[in-house]
Amino acid sequence: MSYEQNNPFRLLAFKEWVPDKLRFWIYILFLACFQFSNGMYFASMGQMSGDLSITNNDVMMMSHALLTGLTMYFTVAFRMKFRFPNRTNLLIASSVLIICNILVPNISSVPVLTVICYIAGFFRLYGTFECLSNIIPKITPKNNYAVFLSFVFFIVIGCIQVFDIISAHIVYYYNWRYVHYMAIGTLITVFTGAYILMRPFRIMPMMPLYGIDWTGMFLWSIFILSLIFTAQYGEQFNWLSSIYIRAAIGFAFISLALSIWRMNYLRHPFLEKKAFTARNVWNLLLLFMLMSILLSTQHVLQNIYTSEIMHYDYITGINLKWFGFAGAILAAVFSCYTIAKLKWSLKLLLFIGMSSVVLYIIYMYFIISPDINIHKLYIPLILCGFGHITIFIALTVYAQATVPFKNYFQVLTILGFIRTGLASPLGDAIYSHAMKASMSNHLATLGSNVNPAIQIPYSEIPAIIISEAMLISLKELFGYSVIFGIVVLIAIAGSRFKKDISMKIPSMLEKYKTFAKKF
Repeated sequence: MSYEQNNPFRLLAFKEWVPDKLRFWIYILFLACFQFSNGMYFASMGQMSGDLSITNNDVMMMSHALLTGLTMYFTVAFRMKFRFPNRTNLLIASSVLIICNILVPNISSVPVLTVICYIAGFFRLYGTFECLSNIIPKITPKNNYAVFLSFVFFIVIGCIQVFDIISAHIVYYYNWRYVHYMAIGTLITVFTGAYILMRPFRIMPMMPLYGIDWTGMFLWSIFILSLIFTAQYGEQFNWLSSIYIRAAIGFAFISLALSIWRMNYLRHPFLEKKAFTARNVWNLLLLFMLMSILLSTQHVLQNIYTSEIMHYDYITGINLKWFGFAGAILAAVFSCYTIAKLKWSLKLLLFIGMSSVVLYIIYMYFIISPDINIHKLYIPLILCGFGHITIFIALTVYAQATVPFKNYFQVLTILGFIRTGLASPLGDAIYSHAMKASMSNHLATLGSNVNPAIQIPYSEIPAIIISEAMLISLKELFGYSVIFGIVVLIAIAGSRFKKDISMKIPSMLEKYKTFAKKF
């Protein structure tokens, strides 16, 4: 059987009787199904906490573990692809995710659930990568990475957002376990479709898995999860006064030291030193960190505003996600057109994306009050979704264009440490702590200024004071975030980006030669 596809638009992993026109859309269906599969789901957080007697921090820790597992797959992605046929990879990924979704509703141990979520994240990207890597020639015949990445975000982010909204309605009207049942059903579709419609076809000669540093992956995972644990549970356990936080910091230092030591003596460590010293890696890490901290205003401050001040019910809050989804779709189309057609610089695209996030914060600063119409939230939510995805596309395309391919997927893992691992819980922890401190100060001030002559029932005074203190605190933190965002924009405007960069995706044969030479 041929190792190369003679026709880049014909997907040869399918059996001959499957129509060519359907093969691309079968991959898209599989891709959507993998986006519907997690170890746990944000929409089910409330019910899951009650049923399993776990806290919201526990559920958030599981979700970050899932994102960490997802990030770790990048480094071994092509090794797995070159070892197993596409059909086998899809069968493995869907099978493991089915098992994870069966286990989660029946286990109440937080450490075990965290491990399961980590595994689910790893195999979710396993299946996603298998689908995407096969349809690149169909998406962009010229192998333009900007076009490909815009399509990826259009499909992946779109599927995730839609599934979050669907799962929220299922949780609201039925039970959170039904979301897992639905995920199992979609994954059975993938397993059955791959088993019946596909054949064990190889696009390249087989490359054994020998040489993968699984121990290194374990140590880096321990390092990231320990830092996430510290950021997520620090407030709950009173930071360094807790033995759990001190132990987590200790594990982080030990695992980091062992990882660096192994990096210097192993021939093929999980993450090579060259990946950390590649051009612009640290600048990209900083930009992802700043973006994630600014976006924490939506995760923390906006959620407090809509739930505690506006008292929106669960379904109303979920339906607001449609506007973030609309912004994400606009960002994907805008980024594809401006990069591929208009040839705009990535620095300009990044500046536009970050400006959209800052405009979202400015908009929220001016509109927050206890009696606004819900329609006023639509524009800032669109701006936030647009900015988030535009920044993501600009930075990821820039990484691909400036980092050598042999280190590119290791760099994606390193960027994932910040993008999906550390920055989000750190930003949430910063804003949560700041909100708590600001509330304490304003409650003390307002409480001391209450006029006993005001004709308000005594039982209502605390609620009024709390609401007013919360509004003042939210406005204050949004204001500080505006200043911070403007500083970030000035820094981007003054930074230097490499010009005349190539956005061409290396062909499969070039990728194979790169990895074969390396290993």
